[in-house]
Formats: sequence, structure tokens, C-alpha cells
Amino acid sequence: MTTGVAPPTLTPPALTPGRVGWSLAAHFASSLAIGIAIGGMVPLIALTLEHRGVDPVLIGVNSAIGSLGVIVGAPLVPSMIRRFGAAEGIVLGLVLTTVSVIGLAFTDNLGLWLILRFLTGFGVATQWVVSETWMQAIVPERRRGLVMSVYVTSIAAGFAVGPVLLTLAGTEGVLPFALFAGMIAATALPMLPIRRWAPVLALEQRGSVGRLLREAPTVAIAAVAVGLVDSAFFTFIPLFGLRIGLPHDTAITLLTAVLVGNVVLQIPLGWLADRMNRRALLVVLGLACCIGPAVAAWTLSSGSPAAYPVLFLWGGAGFGLYTAALTLLGERYRGGELAAANAEFVMTFELANLAGPPAAGWAMEAWSPHGLMAWMTVVAVGFVTVALVRGLQRR
Repeated sequence: MTTGVAPPTLTPPALTPGRVGWSLAAHFASSLAIGIAIGGMVPLIALTLEHRGVDPVLIGVNSAIGSLGVIVGAPLVPSMIRRFGAAEGIVLGLVLTTVSVIGLAFTDNLGLWLILRFLTGFGVATQWVVSETWMQAIVPERRRGLVMSVYVTSIAAGFAVGPVLLTLAGTEGVLPFALFAGMIAATALPMLPIRRWAPVLALEQRGSVGRLLREAPTVAIAAVAVGLVDSAFFTFIPLFGLRIGLPHDTAITLLTAVLVGNVVLQIPLGWLADRMNRRALLVVLGLACCIGPAVAAWTLSSGSPAAYPVLFLWGGAGFGLYTAALTLLGERYRGGELAAANAEFVMTFELANLAGPPAAGWAMEAWSPHGLMAWMTVVAVGFVTVALVRGLQRR
């Protein structure tokens, strides 16, 4: 496959296989910690604002502001890499996020909360883009899928652990905010011993969503598809269960099945990505997402015990699109272009993530409750259509 740019030397001469291993382990640990912090912070912020009597619409706006911070911050990351260095850029971003989270604990002013939520997303963007770019730059091509799948698994596991940690810390007072701020600060620690092994990633241009859509439309639309349904899984699957008559506790366990699929299936999918055509894998996962909603709706409505395995497989396939698309991104781009491409990928995902929940909620209200499943099917069909057409054009 052509890369579109000549691959220059990506890593310093001193980056031995052993140091590559230590660098990857540091990024996995850092990603797990940030996943735990974000997984706990999202419900903590929502519950805190609800306890203060804030309107649900404003709670949603507050959540969206964090994504907006990522969207604004991501295209600036390549410049930050060039100015400060990769590891130093991650640490600076995480310091900003840590201070912003602590600030949330000491103010009741909603306007200030919106500013602080924007800054948390802005800071996280640096860790997100630089970590993905760093790993893509140093990983051998034959192991790219496996490495990216371990990375995604680390984040998914963190998202699952974060709410559990919140139940132990409680939602009152400064303690939970301090706990998750500490987790974010700890995310920077693995970067310190590997900072001298950072690959050369500096470049002169910023990322652009339009450029990714032009140059790598299959990857870009995969990011759109995952972004559109990601929040819908977390927000509306339990509500779907309630609307078809499931008990409250049972409806919540539906999300657990999806989360377990996210965590367990990414590494097997990464292993497959190193052993088959990655574009073909994306199409297979997209097809699974096309039939997943209908099968899930049928098994849940009929009370079939197959509902949980279906949600497990559907959830793993849905998030697997992110893993496979990220792997293909690293295959497509090299050198300085990789940092811009990763920024574009993150921006595309987050823009879709902003639009996904309102669209899914509208669909569910327009055709209750099956509009949710119809919406998620439409998204998957759209992705598969683009991927197949793009595949034919490349022949």
C-alpha cells in the first residue's frame, strides 16, 4: 500500500526494541489512568450539576463543552510537539486538565464551570493525539493492529473502572474531584522516564478534518460512525431497555454487556488486523454493526437469553471500528504527517460525538423506542456504503 508520503526516519537511533516495549507500556498505563479519570468524571459532573438543580439541557451543554475543548485543542497539538516536545506536551496538557478539574470542586458558578470543562477537554486533547501518534510512529507494521488494540483496551477498561471508583469515593464534596484530578496527574508520570526516547514528530501544518476526508475517506467515515454511536450506546441503551418494559436493574446491565464487549474483543480484533486486509476487517465490523441493532432489539423484546451475547458482540464490533481505523491510519501516514492525521482523526471523532446523542435522542422520540436502533443501523449502513465504494475506486 502506498503511504502518500516518503517515510523518513521516525525514531532516534537509540530507540532499541526494549525501549520500544517500555515506551508502549508507559502509554498503555497512561491511557488506562486517563480512562479511569474520564470514566469517573463524566457521571460525577452530571450528578453534581443535577444535585445543584441545573437544567438537564445545561448539563448536556456542559458535557458538550468538554468535547469542544478537544476539537479546538487537537489541531494545535502538532505545533505544541514542535515547540515543547512530545512528552513535555503531554505533561503540559495534563497539568492544565488537572488544575481545571480541581477548580471544578471550588466553584458553583456555572459560567466558570463551562470554562473549566472546556480547558479539561483542551488539555486531554494533547495526551490523546500525542500518545496515539507516538505509538503509531514506533510500532512495527506487523504488530500495529495488536498494539493499537491493547491501547484501546486500556482506555475501555479505564472507562469501565471509573464509575466503580466513583461509587467508592461518593459524589459529595471535594474528595471525588481531588481523586480524579490525582488520577489525571498520575497519567503524566509514565511519560517522564521515556521522554528522551520520543520519536521525531514535528511538522509545519495543523490538522484539518476536510483533509482527512479527502485523503482517507474510509478512515474518516469510520471515525464519524464510531463518534455518532459511541455516546448513544452509553446514554440510550439502558433507556431502550426501560421503554421495552425491562426492570431498571436489568436495563442497566445491558450497558455492562456492551462495555465488556468493548474491553474483551479489541485485542482479538487487533490480532486479526495484523493478519488480514484491514479495509476488509473494517467492512466486516461495519456489517456486524448493520445487523447488530435489529438482532439486539428482537432478542431483548422477546426476552431471549441471546440478548447479552448479541450486545457483547455488537459493542465489541462498534468500538472495534475505532481500533481498525486507527490501525489503518498508521499504515497510511508516516513521519510528521502522522501527527496531523491523528489530530484530524480525533477532531472528526469528537465532532461526530457532539452530534450523535441529540440525533439518537430525536430518533428515539420520533419512533419510540425503535428509532434508536434504526438510527444506529443507518449510521452503520452509511459507513459500509462509503467503505465499499472507496474499495471499488481503489481497484
